[in-house]
Amino acid sequence: MKYLLILLALLSASLQAEELVRAVSFAEEPLTITAVTGEPLQLLIELDDPGVTLPVYALQGMVRYDGVEGDGFLQMDNHFGAMGTFFTKSLAAAGPLGKLSGSSDWRPFVLPFYANTGDQADGASPLPEKLTLSLYLPGSGSVSIGEVGLYQYASGEDPLGLSGQWFGNRSAGLLGGIGGGLIGLWGALIGILASRGKARRFVLASANALFVIGIASLVGGMVALATAQPYAVYYPLLLIGIILAVVFGKMRGSLSARYEQLELQKMQSMDI
Repeated sequence: MKYLLILLALLSASLQAEELVRAVSFAEEPLTITAVTGEPLQLLIELDDPGVTLPVYALQGMVRYDGVEGDGFLQMDNHFGAMGTFFTKSLAAAGPLGKLSGSSDWRPFVLPFYANTGDQADGASPLPEKLTLSLYLPGSGSVSIGEVGLYQYASGEDPLGLSGQWFGNRSAGLLGGIGGGLIGLWGALIGILASRGKARRFVLASANALFVIGIASLVGGMVALATAQPYAVYYPLLLIGIILAVVFGKMRGSLSARYEQLELQKMQSMDI
């Protein structure tokens, strides 16, 4: 139990912790924009001195669209003064960086930016002087956006991995590495104690606990797979679940039989 508490603490500490820098409000919430003939790109938000202090940041929010003709997109322009202006466009086929085409109910959008470290003489990361959010509609259609916020992220965090993802890639690595290692040590301890006929109650309870953990992990992995969670989420859950459920599903009976055999041998030796 102590090892499980340590593992849970490590995983909790490693979960991605996005920091809200600025929340964006509109006169009408949500803001609805319709296509304007001859003006495919419309400015929605302008943030002067946005307050970003870390090299990785993103505009996040919710978007809904109806009857969008062609491939529309949201665009975040990052103004770095003399260094120039760089943009992020939502032109992916799907996901939070997906394009706007046809119709969709409310879904999350994320427009991330990763500033290159070391571009300045002192080796520090450049920080934006201004951020703008624009909407590009090549044809007819209407788009609504809301719940927009500017977030920044610590080193190793992935803005695109946060939208609807149960946990990030770093947490998945810890789950597979630390979790798998502790479970392996726990299983080795069970094997050593069982071979010597020691700590029967602890061994049998541990085997049952690991079997239950395996079933729970397997169910979680199947749910993650069914709900289109990324590989980094469903794979370690399925792998740990299959290993624990199969190994300790078979081992529980053999462990109990092992202790009964040792107990019978002990009784027979006392009768001689």
